[in-house]
Amino acid sequence: MGPLLFTLFVYHLNKQFRFFSNLLIGNYFEPERDIVLITGGASGLGRELALKFASKGAKVVILDIHIPVDSQDDEDNLTKIKGVTYYQCDVSNRVQVSMVQKQIKQEVGKVTILINNAGITTGKTLLNLSYEEIEKTIQINLLSSFYTIKTFLPDMIKMKRGYIVTIGSVLGYMSPARLSAYGASKSGLIALHESLTYEVGPPSINPSGVKTLLICPGQLKTGMFKGVVTPSTLLAPELEPTYVANSVYSAVELGRRGEIRLPFYTNLIPVFRAVPWPIVELVRGFSGIDSSMRTFKDTISKVASKASSIASRSLVGSRISSAKTI
Repeated sequence: MGPLLFTLFVYHLNKQFRFFSNLLIGNYFEPERDIVLITGGASGLGRELALKFASKGAKVVILDIHIPVDSQDDEDNLTKIKGVTYYQCDVSNRVQVSMVQKQIKQEVGKVTILINNAGITTGKTLLNLSYEEIEKTIQINLLSSFYTIKTFLPDMIKMKRGYIVTIGSVLGYMSPARLSAYGASKSGLIALHESLTYEVGPPSINPSGVKTLLICPGQLKTGMFKGVVTPSTLLAPELEPTYVANSVYSAVELGRRGEIRLPFYTNLIPVFRAVPWPIVELVRGFSGIDSSMRTFKDTISKVASKASSIASRSLVGSRISSAKTI
């Protein structure tokens, strides 16, 4: 029992240290001071995040290729959130991101909390994926985070106040069949978060004033994975976007850093990667993970079409549109 008790004691001390470190070192969320930018915030998890932060009195800005209507429901039964500012922007286009940053800075202020949430997917095998689908998935899911961070981080460093939240996925650790591009993009986000964390300074002392946080949830009940059959609702339950949004808000409110995985089973996935491949193969076959995407309802073509339309308007000199609900 001696080694076990010692291990539990060390674990408890480490947990307490991280709790007080998060509270005492670096910044934490203050609604009256912070401006929250959410990519892909018009629907799904992004919308729930916007609702949560806006309800606490923060200024919230959303970047999305789809802008909800003002009063009546659109095709997704979504309307604009009161008090939230919307900018139509394809975040996979670095020129548009640079343009909209200047507009936000002038019209709303300097962004202090950046939540990179935008994402798309498609349920096809690698051989059936078109080059456009591969590129668009990587651009929106991964490269857009590079673009937004490079664009908004400089002001955070100058103010010594900032928070970069990356919405990853447990599929970045273990990707099912038919999700090669999506899984690769989420793995890239995990690596991006890790490198960025130490580029802005050791998190234990937080010299730059900029914190980083990685969120890796399991499957969400959103339109992104419409039609997907969850292998096990008991072991791997689908998550309500509201639950994940509340978890993200609570973490930011307390100034947490590092990584949060939801629900509990996702904490075991990184360890599972160290298991010999024959065992992994048996577990994957038993769980049904590699057959779950066969019923996926593909929507990437609509996203690509919309993004191309926005890009075309930008090339002819159209100004990125913005709107605010009062």
